[in-house]
Amino acid sequence: MPRQSDMRQLKEQMSALAERIAREAFSTHLDYSVESIRQVERILGAIHDDYKSTRSEEGLQGIALEFGVYIVKVIERHFGPAEWMRDHESLGKDTFPLQWRGSTIFPFQWCMKRIFDGPGDDVWLKFKTLVLDAAPPNNGMQRTRRKRVL
Repeated sequence: MPRQSDMRQLKEQMSALAERIAREAFSTHLDYSVESIRQVERILGAIHDDYKSTRSEEGLQGIALEFGVYIVKVIERHFGPAEWMRDHESLGKDTFPLQWRGSTIFPFQWCMKRIFDGPGDDVWLKFKTLVLDAAPPNNGMQRTRRKRVL
């Protein structure tokens, strides 16, 4: 089982690679905002299109991991603490689950499916459904609930 410090270091390296790919290959600056997940979706869509025409899988698992880690960091920054792990007890080694707010989500797998399976596996929609709709961002401001007047 990897040490937590090893996972932190891996997370930093992988997210930096995602930023570099976005910048150098797609002229896109990823800023770790919630909206930047839309840019990740666009990039993965372009990678899928390339995969469809070449059928070459070379390097694509690594790219999926890099963008999956980028999504993990966005979640941690905007939605509170999470624990990113290398292995999942039932799904096995190198599945890179994220334990967050009592649930386990798999951003790495989201990215893999988007690259290989296409637009039906839109990462923005998964992020919106499993993260945004589940919990508002932690931005230092408490949301106040309005009382409904009947």
